[in-house]
Amino acid sequence: MAGQWLAAGQPCAETGVITFVALTELHLRFVYVQNVRRSQTDRAVEAGACFPRAALTWTRRRNSARKEFQFGFTDGSWGTLLVPQEQEFLTMFPGTLTHKERIP
Repeated sequence: MAGQWLAAGQPCAETGVITFVALTELHLRFVYVQNVRRSQTDRAVEAGACFPRAALTWTRRRNSARKEFQFGFTDGSWGTLLVPQEQEFLTMFPGTLTHKERIP
């Protein structure tokens, strides 16, 4: 599952893409927004991969100056993604482990 999650978080596109994760009570859905120059006003938006929120069992901060967090899944796999807003992330995932705590 982590491979699918990481692939969804790093899409291949001919234009620049800003990746967002939309959270609901039941799902985590990747959303891609075309990154265009300021002079252009239209941005293409596309819904990406969707995962059941219950498949995510833990989150953990990495010991890094970057805003990197690890995501653990029910199948035992895990991966690391960079998040743009650390405080917002911690609000959405209040049980996030510290970098000193072991990976479950």
